[in-house]
Amino acid sequence: MELRRSVLVPYAAEAMFDLIEQAETYPQFLPWCTGATILERNDEWVAARLEFSYLKLRFGFQTRNPKRRPEWLSVRLVEGPFRHFRGDWSLTPLGGNGCKVEFALSFEVSDGVFGRIAGPAVDSVARAMLDAFVRRAEATLTQFAPAQGAAEAAGQTRRPDASPAPTGAPPDRMLLAWPAGAVPAQPVACSETAMTSPAPALIDALRASPLAQDLTPEQVAVLAGVVRLVPFDGKALLAREGSTDSRLYVIVEGALSVVKHLGTPDETLLATLNAGDFAHELGFLDGAERYASLVAARDSKVLVLEREQLESLLDSHPRIVYRVMCAIVRTVHRIQSRLAMQATELTNYIVKQHGRY
Repeated sequence: MELRRSVLVPYAAEAMFDLIEQAETYPQFLPWCTGATILERNDEWVAARLEFSYLKLRFGFQTRNPKRRPEWLSVRLVEGPFRHFRGDWSLTPLGGNGCKVEFALSFEVSDGVFGRIAGPAVDSVARAMLDAFVRRAEATLTQFAPAQGAAEAAGQTRRPDASPAPTGAPPDRMLLAWPAGAVPAQPVACSETAMTSPAPALIDALRASPLAQDLTPEQVAVLAGVVRLVPFDGKALLAREGSTDSRLYVIVEGALSVVKHLGTPDETLLATLNAGDFAHELGFLDGAERYASLVAARDSKVLVLEREQLESLLDSHPRIVYRVMCAIVRTVHRIQSRLAMQATELTNYIVKQHGRY
């Protein structure tokens, strides 16, 4: 497996290098990382052992990494469940406009049952890494961001072209990670096969949602690694009545309709869910069949969280899982309380009318 990615960030190369080199902080923000121990550190090397847990699969490995601050750091495997493992971080200063961070990884897991299980896990962790470092920088390195006025005075923001990937390697990927008020004047071109990345819009939507009401900014950044922000056109079918899945939907913009007997003469609108509402929270918890279909009432944006993805954080970030589950249970309790009050009011009405409607 080979992976190449790059990103432009408005932070000093020295600051980004230190963030990458300080492996002991990885469990605080890197999804599925449960432990990190520094074994050796000097001006030329840093050695560490990292532990990961992904969907109840635990694996760890030890590396000894040559480095030259702030230009590059190479990850070299000492021991672990891999036939081959090599990572390379490269940082290029962009004057007063931050730096370009490039990450290349190639690995091959060992044979056997562990190898077949660990392959997807390592791939998921690797693909989430650069995004996690960008979010960590946004949360901790704001003092290194260049002033907006400097970019405006220059007339445009520097933007080097992405370096070509070696023959046979997946295409390089260029991301933008500029905070509000420091958006480059020129867009960055991406390959059509570039992988998607959690955008700042995802972080903002998650922060504003009930899911994250008890989470710190760092915890929100971790949760964003397992949540998707998905746009739906009006009348799009999100889920069909009678189906089963483990997805929780949180409406960010627009509205979703809960419809019984969709597409039949008996079609009935049961409810309209608006921004901030949850959908399929009970099925998310217990996998029950959907009582009704879920349809976009108009163009909408929805946070989608799968139970398996949330469970993948149990070992590395149990407090995040606990607080997300508390948010879901609060919503379910609120719905049950409202239904109980409505049932009581209906009963009182019937008694007062002596059974006459």
